[in-house]
Amino acid sequence: MGSVAEFVRLCFGISLLGTLSLGTPSPHLRDAIAKQTVAAVPLDSSAGKQNGMAGLFSRMIVRHLWQETHLDRLSVTRTYTVQNEKDKIVAEQVVDMEYTAPGTETFTSSSERGSGFVLHHVFERLMEDEKKRIRANKDPDSLITPDNYTFAMVGTQTIGSSNCSVVQAIPKRREKYLFEGKIWIDNNDFAIVKITGHLAKSPSFWIKQVNFVRDYQKIDGFWLLSREEAVSAIKIFGKETLTVDYKNYAVNGSGALQPSSFHE
Repeated sequence: MGSVAEFVRLCFGISLLGTLSLGTPSPHLRDAIAKQTVAAVPLDSSAGKQNGMAGLFSRMIVRHLWQETHLDRLSVTRTYTVQNEKDKIVAEQVVDMEYTAPGTETFTSSSERGSGFVLHHVFERLMEDEKKRIRANKDPDSLITPDNYTFAMVGTQTIGSSNCSVVQAIPKRREKYLFEGKIWIDNNDFAIVKITGHLAKSPSFWIKQVNFVRDYQKIDGFWLLSREEAVSAIKIFGKETLTVDYKNYAVNGSGALQPSSFHE
């Protein structure tokens, strides 16, 4: 069970819950950038092609800063689940999470079942690690930035109601905090809709590879997580799967502002 705990903490605690985020400029530049407007140039137009990844990434930063600026409060119900290779639930916990800007999170457990070890040494540790990252404003070595990744546009695809650009992300270093995979970006909102891939480096000798999927949903103008899943092949133990489902969002306590500043 120790290897399972390490798998969960490293794969979700480091790579998925909070650190697969856009990098933003230093604090003294935030106000100026947040006030910028982003022209609504179709990404498949000639102007969009000329701007390339640099233009797309600039729009994503502005969009990301808008969300950070306007997201004052939210609450959500999370369900953490670990399953073994026979799809049997090892442990499951339902938690109500509340966030208050700029960096306060509280977790209240409403139900739990299964392995006490996973509940108390894995799930609780995940929440504590997340609270620390929120207070520390993320880890620059794990953010989705040109400093950490090489990006390439590889196509377009529709996910739900979103027309997306599909971007290949190739890590510049083989580190367990980075990943190799694809990012789907909404062409209207310039927000991340989905991320898939695998960790650039195995977090442990016992873990062969970690594959993950991270999905987002749009609620009151904000793009928020809807589901995370990580699957790992662990030596001796076999396959282990961790999922986190997000339900019952309440954002800002009332209607949120719309990101009209993304368009001229």
